[in-house]
Amino acid sequence: MNTTDIHSFIDLHTHSTFSDGTYTPEEIVKEAVSKNLSAVALTDHDCVFGLEDFIKAGKKYGIETIKGIELASYFQSEFIDKKVEIHIVGLFIDNKNKALLDKTQTILDQRIDRNKKMVAHLTELGFPMTYDELVAVAGHDHCSRTHYALLMVQKGYVKDKAEAFEKYFAAGMPAYVPRILPTPSECVSLIKDAGGIPILAHPTLYRLTDEQIELMVRDLKECGIEGIETMYSTYTPEQQKYILSLAEAVEVTSTVSTKQEYISVQAKEI
Repeated sequence: MNTTDIHSFIDLHTHSTFSDGTYTPEEIVKEAVSKNLSAVALTDHDCVFGLEDFIKAGKKYGIETIKGIELASYFQSEFIDKKVEIHIVGLFIDNKNKALLDKTQTILDQRIDRNKKMVAHLTELGFPMTYDELVAVAGHDHCSRTHYALLMVQKGYVKDKAEAFEKYFAAGMPAYVPRILPTPSECVSLIKDAGGIPILAHPTLYRLTDEQIELMVRDLKECGIEGIETMYSTYTPEQQKYILSLAEAVEVTSTVSTKQEYISVQAKEI
């Protein structure tokens, strides 16, 4: 990584076709190079399947590639009257760490079981589909709600992915099936045991007030979270300013520094 160029940019949050991204690991690297980034991380949901190809592509195209993962977790506290699904990004992980591989395999097995239940549930709701159709859309068998939304669009059940999530797949909606998820402490331990740095992803997406976000970040710091994403594709200028000030107040690492400006976006927007 070139730390002498204060104008260099990197992206620490992308997803490939191994989870719910648009591009393959190599295509992400090529996009990063085309945007003149100095480094890019691959942080697929709950899996490390794409990291070997990702690292090889980085060497091929001459850009620093950072091995990562994004783990989902349920956060609970006395100041929030609900169980909130949050995401924790792990950066600089060892993708061959046995404990991490064992846990992610368990998570993926649970995801497959959940997906089969959701297919049956959607069919009962009047939206016929098969599990094989879902896998065909995703290209693998660890499908996410994004792939359900794409399949519903293909079948003409909804006009776009946003409608699918708003009406059916968001928490509390008719087609939503809760996940079995680890605690934040478990995720942090997995990441650190694999040599990684745990970062709270996109805190503004959890439908919490600013006060609740701050209390959550303080709790997570006690669990071992070392930073929060201070730049993300959906942040408004006001949200970005707030998250930056929060990182400073709580004394956790910000994804912005005097040497590098870190951009967190989805793969297609890299």
